[in-house]
Amino acid sequence: MSMDQDAALAEVIAANERFYDVFRSGDMAAMYELWSAREDISVYHPNWPGITGRDDVMTSWHQVIVMGEPPAIFVKSPTVIRQGKVAVVFCVEMVEGEEMTASNVFVLEDDAWKLTCHHARPLPFGEDADDSSDDTDEAGGGGSRS
Repeated sequence: MSMDQDAALAEVIAANERFYDVFRSGDMAAMYELWSAREDISVYHPNWPGITGRDDVMTSWHQVIVMGEPPAIFVKSPTVIRQGKVAVVFCVEMVEGEEMTASNVFVLEDDAWKLTCHHARPLPFGEDADDSSDDTDEAGGGGSRS
């Protein structure tokens, strides 16, 4: 990976971190600035229907971080996939001791990485988590559990 590619990935990771810093702070003006002003945007909060359109997305953030209490949310294991002026960050969100999986889509807009989509959902746990990997590893693979 070249120095330019490393720097670009670091910029995307920094934009992702800024998103979570703003999320924790409850700063609606800063949240508004993080999102693309040119592209269609969407958000998928856990257990909510998908929300699209700038006004509705920003209203949802207002409900989450202003009307509610911003959660103590931190990120681990970010992975970036970048294609030109679009980057996706896959990460694990630590929300008050619980793990969520998230994907954040960014576009390069006026030399800054801006969000176009945030999607978060709980990680599977218990038997649900085991089903995805253990069945195929067993002899014969693909069996169902009882």
